[in-house]
Amino acid sequence: MDENGRSDAAQLRVLVVHGRYRSAGPSGENEVVDDEVRLLREHGCAVEQLELASDEIAEWPAWKRATLPGRVIWSRAGQRALERAVERYRPAVIHIHNTFPLFSPAVFWQARRSGAAVVHTLHNFRPFCPAGTFLRDGRACEACLGRFPLPAIRYGCYRDSRVATIPVALMDGVHGWLRTWQRCVDRFIVVSDYERDKYVQGGWPADKIRVKYNTVWEQALPPRRPGPAFVCMSRLSPEKGVDVFLEGWRRAFPQGGPPVRLTASGPLGAELRAEYGDLPGVTFLGHVERSVLLDELTRARAVVLPSRCYEGFPRVVVEAYAAGVPLVASRVGSLAQLVEHEVTGLQVRTGDADDMAAALRRLAESDELVERLGRSARERYERLYSPAVTMGQLLGVYREAIASTSPA
Repeated sequence: MDENGRSDAAQLRVLVVHGRYRSAGPSGENEVVDDEVRLLREHGCAVEQLELASDEIAEWPAWKRATLPGRVIWSRAGQRALERAVERYRPAVIHIHNTFPLFSPAVFWQARRSGAAVVHTLHNFRPFCPAGTFLRDGRACEACLGRFPLPAIRYGCYRDSRVATIPVALMDGVHGWLRTWQRCVDRFIVVSDYERDKYVQGGWPADKIRVKYNTVWEQALPPRRPGPAFVCMSRLSPEKGVDVFLEGWRRAFPQGGPPVRLTASGPLGAELRAEYGDLPGVTFLGHVERSVLLDELTRARAVVLPSRCYEGFPRVVVEAYAAGVPLVASRVGSLAQLVEHEVTGLQVRTGDADDMAAALRRLAESDELVERLGRSARERYERLYSPAVTMGQLLGVYREAIASTSPA
C-alpha cells in the first residue's frame, strides 16, 4: 500500500448512504460527504451513492407529509431503498452518514442484514439531542445525554416546538432502547476528539469509535489572495452566535472598520439586518454558491466562528486551514481543541462580545499576527487534515470493519 492507501483501496466497493439536507440552506455535512466520495474514487475505490433528499418533502401530497413523523422513527421506505441498492451493487462496505429524516435509524438494521461491513459517521449529537446541538436557551444543555430525551420534549428543543420534537425524541429513545447503533454498526467515525468523548460519556462503545477529521478537496480552493475582510459563514440562527460577532465588530470599530462579509442565511436574517445591516462595511450576502463562498474564504483576513453550541468539526475550519486563513472561534465544544489559541487562531469566550471585539482589533492591527497564524493553520492542515492523512485513516476504518464481519 502506498502512503495514500491506493493499492488496498483498489476495487473496494463502498455504498455511501446519506440523507441530504435542504438545498435552501448551507450544509457543511453535504459538502463533507461529496468531497469524501470524490476522494475515495481518487484513491481507487468503486463508490455508489444512495441518497434521499429533504427537498423531496415539499413536493409530497398532504397525506404523505402526514406520515413523516412515523418515518422519522422507522422508515420502511428507507430500508427498501437500501435493500435495492445492496442487491444491485453488492458493496463490501456500507458507509452511512445522515439518516434524518427520511432514512431513519431503521436503515442500520437493513444494513446489518446485508452482510456488508457497516460504518457510520457521526457528524453531530442527534442520537442524544433532538436538536443535535446540546444547546437550549442559548446555553449548553446535556439533560438528554445518556437517557430517554424527555427534557427535549418538555422544552421543545427541535425547532422550538414540542410537536416537532416528539418524533425526533421518540427516534432517539426507541433506537436507544433497541441499541440500534451499537448492535448494527461495526465501526463509528467521529470528527473530533471532543465528539468521541461525548459519545463514550453517553455509553457508546469506545472500542468501536475512531476519530477521522474532516478534509477538503483542494482542487476546489481558489489561490489565497488575502484581503481586509472578516468573513463569517455560519448560519444566521441563535446557536451559531453571529449576533455576538456583529456586536463585537461594532464595539471594536465604532467609527467603522474592516469589512464584514456574511455568506449564509437563516431565521435571524431579518433581525440581524435590521440591527447591523446599515453599519458601514457590513455586507449580508445571503446563501451563496459554493464557488463564491470559497472565493470569499480565500480573500479573508480571518474567518469567524462565534458558535454558542457544541460543534463536531465545522467544515469551515478545515477549509480555512487549507487556505492558510486564521480563525476566530468561541471556546466551546470541539472548537476549543480545533482552534489553538495564538497558534492557528484566536479563541474568545462564548457569547462575549467584548472578548470578540478585542480579538478582532488584534487581527485588524497586526499583519504579522495574521500571517503567523495563517502559516500555522496551513501547517496544521498538512499534518492532520489533508486527504493524504485522512483518507488513509478512512481506509483503515474500512479494513477494521470488514475484518470484524469476517469469519474467524
